[in-house]
Amino acid sequence: MTEFQIQIRSYLFRVGVLLAFAILAAQLYNLQIVQGETYTELADANRFRLSQIPASRGIIYDKNGDLLVRNRASYSVLIIPSYLPDDATAEAKIFARLSELLNLPVTTKLEPSAGYNNGHFHAITHHQYNRQLNQQIINPRSRRYINAPQGLRDEVDENRVYAPFRPITVAEDVDPITISKLEEERLDLPGVIIEIEPIREYIYGDLLGPILGYTGPIPEEQFDLYEADGYELVDTIGLSGLEFQYEESLRGRKGLENIEIDATGQKIRTISQLEEAIPGHNLRMSLDIELQRVATEALQEIMDQEEVNQGAAIAMNPNNGEILALVSLPSYDNNIFSRGITPRELSLLSDDPWTPLINHATAGFYPPGSTFKIVPATGALQERTVYSDTFFFDEGTLYLPNQFAPENRNLDQPFFCWLREGHGEVNVTLALSYSCNVYFYQIGGGYYPEEYEGLGRDRLAQWAELFGYGEVSGIDLPGEGAGLVPDARWKRLNHAEQWLTGDTYNMSVGQGFILSTPLQVVNSFAVIANGGTLYRPYLVKEILDDQGNVVGTHQPEVIRQLDIDPKFLGLIQQGLRGVIEDPAGTAYDEFDVPGIIASGKTGTAEFCDEYPECIDRNGRVQTKHAWFASYAPSYAPEIATVVFVYGGGEGSVVAVPVTNKILRHYFGIDQEPVIADDEEDDEPTETEVVTSTYTARLMASDTWVTEGSGVSGFIVDEHGQGVSEIIIEISAAGDVVAEIVSNETGQFDYLEMNDEQARFWQLRLPDYPTSAPLQLEITNGLRYWVEFEEQPPQIAGNSQTNQ
Repeated sequence: MTEFQIQIRSYLFRVGVLLAFAILAAQLYNLQIVQGETYTELADANRFRLSQIPASRGIIYDKNGDLLVRNRASYSVLIIPSYLPDDATAEAKIFARLSELLNLPVTTKLEPSAGYNNGHFHAITHHQYNRQLNQQIINPRSRRYINAPQGLRDEVDENRVYAPFRPITVAEDVDPITISKLEEERLDLPGVIIEIEPIREYIYGDLLGPILGYTGPIPEEQFDLYEADGYELVDTIGLSGLEFQYEESLRGRKGLENIEIDATGQKIRTISQLEEAIPGHNLRMSLDIELQRVATEALQEIMDQEEVNQGAAIAMNPNNGEILALVSLPSYDNNIFSRGITPRELSLLSDDPWTPLINHATAGFYPPGSTFKIVPATGALQERTVYSDTFFFDEGTLYLPNQFAPENRNLDQPFFCWLREGHGEVNVTLALSYSCNVYFYQIGGGYYPEEYEGLGRDRLAQWAELFGYGEVSGIDLPGEGAGLVPDARWKRLNHAEQWLTGDTYNMSVGQGFILSTPLQVVNSFAVIANGGTLYRPYLVKEILDDQGNVVGTHQPEVIRQLDIDPKFLGLIQQGLRGVIEDPAGTAYDEFDVPGIIASGKTGTAEFCDEYPECIDRNGRVQTKHAWFASYAPSYAPEIATVVFVYGGGEGSVVAVPVTNKILRHYFGIDQEPVIADDEEDDEPTETEVVTSTYTARLMASDTWVTEGSGVSGFIVDEHGQGVSEIIIEISAAGDVVAEIVSNETGQFDYLEMNDEQARFWQLRLPDYPTSAPLQLEITNGLRYWVEFEEQPPQIAGNSQTNQ
């Protein structure tokens, strides 16, 4: 090669090098200057990501500040397909490690390349999800793997092409130990990220299940409604109970931040916070969790004893509508919904014939039985169809003549009193105390052989509706039922029959077609307790922000004020006191709350779910619901209660003992003492005192020759013998006007009463504070005969715990 040729080649080489560097420089200029912003944006798109900040849901307290619902950290494992390694072997190692840690299959699809000669793929394709496709793994922390039985790789493959940057959740609520292992190996698991979000934890489980409700994903068919309010498809919402009712207050608002991520998709740091997350508001309820526990345990105990499966109990403040306890049995543990309910668990709850998912206290429809008798009693008095001195004679059976053949007594329809021998002469107060059916048949439906009209169908229905029957109360719980107050049109449409007098008779004693919820029953008794006001019940007293500041309070809301004459209301209250205090009262033998003067009404409502098994040989219904509604103390009510036991039998025997335990706990009274030794039963110990109690009753009245009025009476012991030297305190309109003492025969007289001074007078025994006073509404020209009878002595401790 000549020197010229060498120079030419050297020159060409230099030109080529210069040209190459020129091209590189031009390309660098193009990349860094011309398209620099474009590639910077692309790089930033890979390096930075907008991420939502979850907002914690509000928590819930009881009235005393005890925590009922809280949020706990839930760890989820997600995969971003675009960040997985391009190398198939490296990707397979990630799937294998995740499968090992999460106990999930890599794939559930048997592909040709994964034949039986390939031991690794043979093993994972014969994972337990292939053998038991419907099985679902739940570890001790109740975590749920949402992709089961689909494999990890299967889920990724479905999203790899169309949504490579969308995180795929493969496991939810993973235990912290597994999460810590994943965090340790995060550099070896590109594309795998850990997400932390709050999840609901219901501390008392089934004790409050129907009240608090539960949260869950937005139902697909309702998403459009929620999307308009700023929700996203992956959000969790309240689906029942208070979680649903107060969703707007509890939900909070998500935040938004700009984060920097590494090549594996893991967060490195927060660049900026665009929107701050706002926690949801907290709720403070009127409910007392300890009273709720006592009521639940007492109700469950009696249900187990009677071998029945459904019941309800409610305690409320009759002066403002606050719910103090609300029990619906059977119940359910709402934690199974927050962790992710399995199909089998949902099936068991949904198919349960006793419907645990329904709140029976607010949405269960049952005949109210004799608890309903306060309605016709109040209506008949206010409509002036009866008075305090209107008496009917109860022979045990009332025969209603056939309207088409009244002369043929063989066609008379019998209507029975629960006491088949009858109660004799009764007025409205005695009828309530004794629960005399025959009395209420007549005041409700009349008795045309004696030309007595009674209230009649329409006015009876009107008064039922005034007391809150047949309409929702508006309590702050979803799904409340309205019950049923039937009328002639309803019967014609549903039974193709006309309304008969017998239908009014049945309705007057809470039977027949009328249906109510336990909430309606207790609210109707609150009306009597507070003097005629129907309040709207509520569970949430206050709404608090995350700093504990009150941002909303629930003010008592009056539904309506019933126009009831105070003197008629006093008669109803007197009759309800007699249920417990009168020896012939239906709850006298069972009610046991020492030191508390209470009023109430038992109810035993017949029903027939399985005809004809529920009918005896005489055609009488044998299956009965047990009811007891009450309020206490009688003269300054603080609490109203109702207890209902489905198919429980006699209300006095089954429902009253549950009320005893509820009221004992509320008033801080010890439960029944346990006697350790029979030898110690004979004499009281040094720490015990024997107390006597007297029951009071009005025996009769007669004409009086003077212009005023007077009272004469007797103090007798349990054997009917007169007791001397007992002080009787006499008050007029709340002011003590005299103290007299019984003579050697137990008799006392006070002849200086006058209705111009006061219409309502009270007699009490101040030396026996547990004895109920006697209320009298007097009329000039009448003398009233009364009696205080001693009851068997009770042994009570010297401590003040029973006061």
